[in-house]
Amino acid sequence: MARLVQSFGLLAAVQHHGSFAAAARALDLDPSAVSHRVRALEAELRMPLFERSTRHVTPTRAGAILCDAATRSFADAGRALAAARDLQSARALRLSVHSSLAMKWLLPRLPAAAASGLDLSIDVREELVVFEGGEVDAGLRFGEGPYPGLHSTRLAGCDLQPVVGAGHPAAQRTGVDRLADESLTLLTDTGAEKFRTGTTWTDYRRLLGSNEVSSNPVKHFDRADLMLQAAIGGLGVALGRTLLIEDDICNGLLIPVGQPVRVAAAYWLVTKPELADTASMMTLRAWLKEQIGLTTGRHARRSLSVRRAD
Repeated sequence: MARLVQSFGLLAAVQHHGSFAAAARALDLDPSAVSHRVRALEAELRMPLFERSTRHVTPTRAGAILCDAATRSFADAGRALAAARDLQSARALRLSVHSSLAMKWLLPRLPAAAASGLDLSIDVREELVVFEGGEVDAGLRFGEGPYPGLHSTRLAGCDLQPVVGAGHPAAQRTGVDRLADESLTLLTDTGAEKFRTGTTWTDYRRLLGSNEVSSNPVKHFDRADLMLQAAIGGLGVALGRTLLIEDDICNGLLIPVGQPVRVAAAYWLVTKPELADTASMMTLRAWLKEQIGLTTGRHARRSLSVRRAD
């Protein structure tokens, strides 16, 4: 197997050029050396790989299978090398992210990314991106992870936190369970149910140790950022989560009500394994961790000051 893999370049060249002599010129080798290496490989594999004539060689059926694999391998390696060189030199990164995280957290921080030397192009979509097509270089995913076949870095855990708009009556109540009011409208995003992220109101009550079925009225939204905007407008209480609510809380637009709970889902940075250790990807990874730390740290300090004031 080792000799076969080492011979991939030779097999691809012979198939492409149609003769040992032409392959030798392309590889800057002596024609006799090419012929000798092919015969040695055939002897090791115990099968003929080429049918020889005076001027040309033609792969046998078995040889064609191996030559095709060698050609695909070199093509894949060439694309991977080009992508790696692009990231290494230009730092241009195409980052996939779902709409709610983009709107509520990432987009306001793009100037900070540019200041850190990151050139980010944002691809907003709800479904999971397929990396094989080369459409994106990395993705921010929310789930339990890690993700098979991809290099996965856990960036941050996630808490569920009910929130209401600052002008909502529930925001003014103190000393009572503000979620106990059965007339309170619960706001939810259907994506949590669709993608089974464990971030629904049912999940929240279960994590608090309650299996009771809520009788509160419910309004559904397709996206978490729309749900949170409805909460800011005073429509009801939304089930917010880490990174989507901290800015609005610190700006006085949302008020936490109820107890936060930690869920199994987390935020992950995923990319193809061959891109994981490039300079640009490492810069992106470090920048994301830094920004998440600033976001959650600022929120934690504010929460502490509010508790002390109370």
